[in-house]
Amino acid sequence: MTILTTDSLYVQKKEPDCPLDEICVKEEEKFADLSRKTLPAQKVTKRRRSKYRPLNGTILDISSMPLQPKTLNDYLQLEDVGFLCQSLETSKKIVAITGAGVSVGSGIPDFRSANGLFQGFASKTNGSGKNLFDYNVFRSPDSLKEFEKMIRKLYTLSVECEPSPFHRLLDKISQEGRLLRLYTQNIDCLDTQLPHLETRVPLNFEKPYPKTIQLHGNIKLLNCSKCHHVKELDESYFNENSMLIRNCPECEELNSVRAIAGRRVQSGGVLRPRIVLYNEFHPDGEIIGNITESDLKTRPDCLLVVGTTLKIPGVRRLVKEMAKVVHSKNGSVIWINIEEPTQSIVDYIEHFDLIVTGSCQDIPVLLNAFQELKPKKKQSKRV
Repeated sequence: MTILTTDSLYVQKKEPDCPLDEICVKEEEKFADLSRKTLPAQKVTKRRRSKYRPLNGTILDISSMPLQPKTLNDYLQLEDVGFLCQSLETSKKIVAITGAGVSVGSGIPDFRSANGLFQGFASKTNGSGKNLFDYNVFRSPDSLKEFEKMIRKLYTLSVECEPSPFHRLLDKISQEGRLLRLYTQNIDCLDTQLPHLETRVPLNFEKPYPKTIQLHGNIKLLNCSKCHHVKELDESYFNENSMLIRNCPECEELNSVRAIAGRRVQSGGVLRPRIVLYNEFHPDGEIIGNITESDLKTRPDCLLVVGTTLKIPGVRRLVKEMAKVVHSKNGSVIWINIEEPTQSIVDYIEHFDLIVTGSCQDIPVLLNAFQELKPKKKQSKRV
């Protein structure tokens, strides 16, 4: 028999007395040989480094940042720049909520700054230009004239201006299939001019939903207050002898048919610009709510809040709900604006992963500069 000591793994042999003993000896010798061999080292799985995340509320000022690759490499907050660029380049379900600051680069003023539209349309009769964006503007003939002047100017600007670099960046992200939705507060339609940021007016419950949702309407369309007929606004409405706010031709035609049929003539609607004013019911509010709920269920991994101060309660609530879902997925919530968010906004949203101060038009330039810093892959030489 074979005596096997586990301490020294020493095998002492003895002549077998029977065939069964011989089999046992061979098996035990085989076990002893295996025991003497050095066991292979276990493979140590390398843990990937966790993705860099800045501290909550980290401020990245790009207004004075060098946007050239050579000087950008020595920038102190290069990791924060990398977090911003990586979020824009690798996120697969991006939701962007934009405001007037996105169109400033195209030549359209914002609303609330010193040179904004509220200040530019201020007058003695109406006070602040903000009053022209209120539903009560239709109650006074004088304020209605001021309202029409404002619409003419905004329409002219929207026709003459081109989409900004940040608009084109969003269009590129959408082309790559990584933009889940664009919620825009702008009525200038500069974003929807681009091929991959299409919208649908009026909105309906039919899927797939359009890529761009216009939260505050469309300056290039007219809408009947009664039959909801949508008509395109053109320069013929801006003649000196014509009124922008006029009776709806569809309602008038319907009433003429009713009169011929001997039925009672109803009061017709009024054509007016299809924009949503303060203190006014949103015509697409229910559908926008359904689209928002659908996007929340999709669980986006990046939220961009760009060019807005979030003064509108409904938009502020939308950002809060989106940010909650994005954070639950360990995604990125990024604020991009000239100014930092107020403390009340930060407390309401809970926190932003990164607060980028500066012009959003510098973001595409920053992305290109950061791309050049990455080491290029060596191409294998063909034999």
